[in-house]
Amino acid sequence: MVDVNQQNIAFPAVGFISAPAWHDPAPYEFTTAVEERVLTQQAFPLLPEFDYSLESIASEIVAERFCLCAKTLKASGCHLVVQVGSPFAWAKAESELQARQRNKRIRLAANIPSIMNALAIVDALRAHQVSNIAVCSYYNPSWKKGFVDFLKSCGFQVSYAASFSEQGLMKEGDVEKLFKDAWNSPSGMIKTSVALTRKSAPEAEAIVITGTGVRTLEILCELEIIAQCPVIPADTVLYWLGARYLNLTLSPQMGCFQNLPLHPE
Repeated sequence: MVDVNQQNIAFPAVGFISAPAWHDPAPYEFTTAVEERVLTQQAFPLLPEFDYSLESIASEIVAERFCLCAKTLKASGCHLVVQVGSPFAWAKAESELQARQRNKRIRLAANIPSIMNALAIVDALRAHQVSNIAVCSYYNPSWKKGFVDFLKSCGFQVSYAASFSEQGLMKEGDVEKLFKDAWNSPSGMIKTSVALTRKSAPEAEAIVITGTGVRTLEILCELEIIAQCPVIPADTVLYWLGARYLNLTLSPQMGCFQNLPLHPE
């Protein structure tokens, strides 16, 4: 936790480690997701031809570049580092502990608090005190299985998990074309996916939307109405946890995240 009041910080600064060669709106969106004025910085691992296999995501070179990004962001005055992209914590991880060790490595490298995307999802689910969850995503089958296995290793029961293609909302293999511009995710598709997920898993206590190519900030409150339960998207969950770490006030568009406390690890 970083208490900006106790440390007499005029404007808290958040550093975002964005995924390699990806158009990431998170640094800007975070400034609109909180009521206070915040400064943001962005760093990319210098991997312009990154192949995005799970093996590459879990590789040592990525871990090293993340640490270097964190050090750079700390040197630029950031008080918190936020890593965007959920697979970087869970890919090839055999347990939650292993995923948290990846986060610890970033934190220790820069001596600054750090948040990894997938762990923020886990923390939000625990803060909601839920155990039975459902998942929707644009992930391909191997990525979906990897993420579901990770959630199960964290102690959650996954009663339903389906990709947009499995729900009949897009063709398998169209993900890159569909999410090429991350600023304009298809909100209608996201809403329909959540509705289908709720219908297929009426017993689920929360719905997770994984994949930060899905942008939910502008429609989060609508998604919660559709789901009639907490909705934990990979993008906006980072804004909740980042705000909690910095003791900031979330804006109304953050829905039920506004009143969600920080769950201790």
